[in-house]
Order: sequence, then structure tokens, then C-alpha cells
Amino acid sequence: MQTHVARTSWTQGADAFAPQLFHRTDSFRFLEADGRIDVTRIGGDQTVLARVRSTGHDITLDEPERLTLLFPWAGRITCMVGDSMTHADAGGVLAFGPNRRRTVVTRPGRPVLYRADLLTMPVARLDETSRVQDLSLRRIAPYHDPSAAVIARIRSRVGMTLTKTEAAQPLPAAALQAALADLAVDLACILAQPDRPAASAGARRVAQALARMRAFHSEPISLAALAQDLGCSSRSLQVAFRDCGHPTPQQVLANIRLDAARVLLLSGERNVTACALDSGITHFGRFARAYRQRFGESPAETLGARG
Repeated sequence: MQTHVARTSWTQGADAFAPQLFHRTDSFRFLEADGRIDVTRIGGDQTVLARVRSTGHDITLDEPERLTLLFPWAGRITCMVGDSMTHADAGGVLAFGPNRRRTVVTRPGRPVLYRADLLTMPVARLDETSRVQDLSLRRIAPYHDPSAAVIARIRSRVGMTLTKTEAAQPLPAAALQAALADLAVDLACILAQPDRPAASAGARRVAQALARMRAFHSEPISLAALAQDLGCSSRSLQVAFRDCGHPTPQQVLANIRLDAARVLLLSGERNVTACALDSGITHFGRFARAYRQRFGESPAETLGARG
């Protein structure tokens, strides 16, 4: 599989818009008179990764054969498929199977651009991956849980790969192809039919713990207190996270806080220290190291590149 990198930019008044991300673009317009969109694209005929920065636009597209995941980092994306409408804000996730849809993206305000990462691949490749992995796929629908372990891993991999590419530090071709193959396996696992129709007690505890972590990540949270609130021991909660394929509860919480800090940094409204504190992070040395490991750049670089 051959891969390549393309960086393109369009402004208001251009004769044609050809993002080369979808099967067919039926219509496109900017929402502002001085509209601009920049696209960084990695991939070939199979899996494609892209980063989109835009002042805001309205696009109608047809995608009959591919699965698409959208990871907005700044701004809002709203999608209409037939009579159904769904949206995602910074830090959220949307996923679509083959469809025709209208998408409107808006930036959070001047001078910050709408920014999102995108992953798309043929459903045929996903079907083949599922066959090899002995998985049975369910119907693809809009997906809204960015804190799920696999989704968080996909978001991180896609973001880091694109960030390194934009920083002129792209993965070698063989490493990139291996990473794209891993993404196909992760997507197949997300869409696999569950082995049991009912969630176990451990899985329910994990879901409850994740909900509390997302809701209260900016506050001090101890594993002991969290387990007590859920009516179990710290050890049993750790085992439940492991059995559900998650890292430790502490690492999951740390990743939720890092994602929250990234959203604040991309908004450009606070400095690095304030973004860390508002996300529940108090150890700044560890924060910088963990942030670079997760996103491939420092907090200051994210803040400086927000436009």
C-alpha cells in the first residue's frame, strides 16, 4: 500500500473546492466572507488521516463505501443524514458508515479556527479485518463516547501521526502502514457485536466510574473514594477496568484530564498553567511529559499553533 502526504488550502472565491477526502462533494460554501480551509492529508486508497482547519463551512457530500470518524478539537461540527441530526463539540466524536450527509462546522470564535482530525477507510477493509480477527460487526451509527478506551487510543494515534507530519517528522512508510493496520483492528473491535447481551457488574461499574471521571475530572478524585461511591473495593475496580480492556483507573483519569487540557489550549483563551489547573492537573512537570507523549507536542506548542 502506497501512502503520501498532501497539504492543501482554499480561500473564499476559489474556482473549485476539491478536498479529496470523500467520494464526492456536491456543494461547498464558506460561512464567512474571508473564509479559509486548510487540509493535511495522509494515506492512499485505503485508510486516510486528515487534519482540517477552517473558518467555518457548509458541505454536502456523498460517501457510499467508507467509514468515517471525526474528532473535533476546537469548534462544533453538525451533521445531517436524512432527517437525523447529530453534533459534536471540541473533545467529542462522530462516526458514520456509508451515507450522504450535510456537514456544517463552526469555529469557537475569532481568531481560533475550527480544527478536527479525521479517519476514513473503506468498509470492505473493515470487513476483511473483522474476518481475520473473527469479529462480527454491528451496524455503524453516530458514536458519542470519546472516553472509551479504544476511541481514546484512536484519537491519540491519529492526532499524533498528523502532528508529527505537520512538524516535518512523519513516520517512515513501513511504520505508517503498520499504524494504519492497527487502526483498522481497533475500529473492528469497536464495532464488534458484544459476546454477552447484558453487561457484567464489573462493566457497569467501569461505565459508572468513567461517567464520574468525565463529569468531575477538574476536581480531586481518589481511587479509594471513587470505589467507595460505587460500592466496591479499589482492587475490584482496578480488575474491572483491566477486564474491560482499559488501562488503570488512574491512567484513564489522567488521559481524560490531558484531553480536557488540550481542548482548553486549542481554544486559546488561557495560558498553559491555567489550562492544566482547570483540567484537574496539578503536577506541571509530569503534565508536560505526559502531554507530549500523548499528543506528540508540548502544551506550549499546542497553544502557539491554535490558529
